[in-house]
Amino acid sequence: MSRLKSAEQSRIERLLIVDDDRPTRHLLKAVLEREGFEVIEAGDGVTAVDLFARERPALVLLDVVMPGMDGFAVCARIRELDRDDGVAIIMLTGAEDLGAIRSAFEAGATDFITKPINWTLLTQRVYYALRASALNREVRQNRLREASARHIARLVFWEWSLSDNRLHWSDDPGRLLGLDERPIEDAEAFMALVHPEDRSRARRAMRLMREGERHLEVELRLYLDESVERLVRLVGERGARGADTNLVIGAFQDVTEMRRTESLVDYLALHDELTELGNRRFFLRQVRERLHALDGQAGALLVGWVDIARFHRYNEALGEEAGDWLLTRLAHRLMQQLGPLEAAARVGGDEFAVMLVDADLEEAHARFERLLFGLRQPYFVGEQECVLTLTAGAACHPDHASDAKQLLALAQDAQQLARVQGRPQVLATPQINGARFSEALAMESALHLALDQQQFFLLYQPQLDLASGRLRGVEALLRWRHPHWGLVSPAHFVPILENLGLIGDVGHWVLVEACRQARRWAETGSALRVGINLSVRQFHEADLCGEIQRILAETGCDPQLIELEITESLAMQDPLHAIELLSCLRKHGMKIAIDDFGIGHSSLEYLLRFPIDAIKIDQAFVKHVTTDRGSRAIVRAVVVMGESLGLDIIAEGVETLRQCDFIEALGVSEVQGYLIGKPMSADEIDALMRDFTRPGVESPPPEKCPP
Repeated sequence: MSRLKSAEQSRIERLLIVDDDRPTRHLLKAVLEREGFEVIEAGDGVTAVDLFARERPALVLLDVVMPGMDGFAVCARIRELDRDDGVAIIMLTGAEDLGAIRSAFEAGATDFITKPINWTLLTQRVYYALRASALNREVRQNRLREASARHIARLVFWEWSLSDNRLHWSDDPGRLLGLDERPIEDAEAFMALVHPEDRSRARRAMRLMREGERHLEVELRLYLDESVERLVRLVGERGARGADTNLVIGAFQDVTEMRRTESLVDYLALHDELTELGNRRFFLRQVRERLHALDGQAGALLVGWVDIARFHRYNEALGEEAGDWLLTRLAHRLMQQLGPLEAAARVGGDEFAVMLVDADLEEAHARFERLLFGLRQPYFVGEQECVLTLTAGAACHPDHASDAKQLLALAQDAQQLARVQGRPQVLATPQINGARFSEALAMESALHLALDQQQFFLLYQPQLDLASGRLRGVEALLRWRHPHWGLVSPAHFVPILENLGLIGDVGHWVLVEACRQARRWAETGSALRVGINLSVRQFHEADLCGEIQRILAETGCDPQLIELEITESLAMQDPLHAIELLSCLRKHGMKIAIDDFGIGHSSLEYLLRFPIDAIKIDQAFVKHVTTDRGSRAIVRAVVVMGESLGLDIIAEGVETLRQCDFIEALGVSEVQGYLIGKPMSADEIDALMRDFTRPGVESPPPEKCPP
């Protein structure tokens, strides 16, 4: 008997015995518990229904004849409670009562056992009933899964009878397609829904099936009305034997959304989701197509690479949403400047590529410059004005390369060369581009090591106080001596330090060294004011004022000996921040000077509010002060303004005694330049102070300044 147990019987099944005869119930319970079942019992129909609702047994042994609620009523009620679970119900009936057996099945019984009970047969019938119930439940679940899968996949199964052209469906295809009360009962009714442009292809596929083709697979558009069009896929196989040879059995699937999704996936695979520009792969495809079209034809194709310098600052200051908005606006400006045969792409987080087509290389390059000029115009994020700093590189066909990947790589190399050289744009030159770029990369690598290897040092350029004729201060100037290249010009390496983000560490070192030297001069009785230039990155550091205070404390330097210099254009980038920072620095005893004054874009209103001690006139005005009335007028105006504000006026770039005389006559208080001394070491400054004599001291008084 144990051989009949199914896999489900590895767990204990709960059975419900319902019989008003107590001895029969106890005997049934004893037999079934011996087989390992858990048995609960009820002596009447009402109790049985309540027990079933609470305990949910796997099988019910139910007597037909009971007082009150008989077995048929109990069976019907259990079926209502059971719904689709398919619990097994075995009815106990009289052996000769065929009507009761029929009524039992009509009430929903699974099986019956006649009385008197064959006890050996009883347990077998119970096992088989449990197994059949489990199988039926599995079949129903599979059907539900299949129906759910068909619904999700928008799929129905169909049969096409070739003998009478009739169609039979597993589900209503009209409901799938959104057709109300429009049955599709034959092939012609289906053909009427096919889009007119696809009907000939559909009829050909159906004709081939009639002529003996075994397999059908076709995608068709169904034209449901003027606004609804669906794409469906039909697959089918023709029967191989007997009557099935006149049947085609297959599946019918609505693939409209699937194809739309595939199209979207294809689009996203080739485009940037944020800006909707093409990506690198799509851009290279477009360049290849245009190169192919230009093959043997006159004309030039320019590929440009554009990078936004330090774009992360905008995300940090304005938030990522505003940063994304800036990228989309830049992309919009790019597209506005392109012709129908040209292209743009987003090839990195803040990097873009552009393809321009023109008659010759010169005009293509001129257009690229105009495009960059447009991208550099201000963007407004709310009330905030943003000007993006761009570096760009370009390569052209046919001068530089004839392959899309090579053109893009050359343009990127040119952009990176522009970045490390601190230039806005570089045009690729195949003869030297590789060598120049390798050299630039080598300089980047060397600068990463320069600070740790103590390759940086400071020189000091003296400043003369015209009233006393004595040296009053110096300006600290950063220099770099590489072990193989020797001295490298600051014009070359300072922009690279900025781009690499190293200027902060180097600027900190400059502050420490300059403060230490200022303290040494003070200790020897030759106190000199030391001017220190602040970089853009330093100026925007969150705790610059606190950092400088800590350096002064560590080096023991008197704050009165330090003059911090910022350029006019740097101060005007964020005037409110500049006022707050300069006020903090000045509050702690340091002096403030505006460097390169006259070549920036100052607002006089803000300049009057800046807490400063000195203005340094740019050497561009000093150079022509003896010959140009405009330069003299600017210097005189600055002096008058400075005197009214109580500021020192320092003229930079004084190289001749004649320039110095003119400057002094115009009222400038201090001068700095080669006439007084070139940038020199601290030891050389010491020697200069011991033997210094003001240039031209034996000369006649300075001539009167012409009007």
